[in-house]
Amino acid sequence: MPPDFMYELPPAAIFFTILGATGLLAAGLHLALRLRPMRRLSENLADLSPVVMTLCGTLFVLSVTFLANSIWQMEDRARETINSEARSLRVIQTYMESMTGPSRDSFARIIAGYGAAVAAEWPDMRGGTGPLDAEKDLKDIYTAVIHGFSEGDMNRLLQQRMVTALDQLSAARQQRLSMAQDVVSGGQWFLVSMLGLLLLVMMALGHGRFPLPRTVALAAISLAISIALFVIVSHDRPFVGYQALTPQAILAAAGAPG
Repeated sequence: MPPDFMYELPPAAIFFTILGATGLLAAGLHLALRLRPMRRLSENLADLSPVVMTLCGTLFVLSVTFLANSIWQMEDRARETINSEARSLRVIQTYMESMTGPSRDSFARIIAGYGAAVAAEWPDMRGGTGPLDAEKDLKDIYTAVIHGFSEGDMNRLLQQRMVTALDQLSAARQQRLSMAQDVVSGGQWFLVSMLGLLLLVMMALGHGRFPLPRTVALAAISLAISIALFVIVSHDRPFVGYQALTPQAILAAAGAPG
């Protein structure tokens, strides 16, 4: 599993870090096969290697494809969750327009406070810390709606619709917090990494008799593996890193400063 600091690096730095680690493994294999005992072993396994190499390559491609597809779907759901939270806030803001005077201003301050609390908790969602302020503001919005629209048929109808929008807002918020914890597991990283390593080993053994073709093959496979791993790392955590989703849509809907 990649260390946390990698997700904070620029995309180019992430790619070259992965490429450097993969290249070191490939270089180690290349140098190991120049030793006499390993050279003899690779020559004995050369006829078997192409078959195993094809199988390893197929398994690696399938594992990366399924994992990348799952990550992209998660990223799309995370983006939709943020938009859903912002939509609920805009609906509440629309209903709030029917209010006048100090009550409207007080309600607007509570909603803006919720937006500011969301921005404050954003960097800590992955660690599961810092959501209490936004939770308190959300409760304050519920309290204001329940106590501020309790008289008159029109107010009660407006109250029902605002509570429905608040329920949707709360559900979207909980889903966002849950998705921030949902990342590629250590087991998934182990599977992809071991299949990539096995592919490198089989590629090296398959070209054991010929140093120059072995060098070219290992370089090409190292680059391909690095690109695949870079794609996974880049999209693994949708709320972290240079390409992270931001709370700007929520802040705009809440009327909070961005």
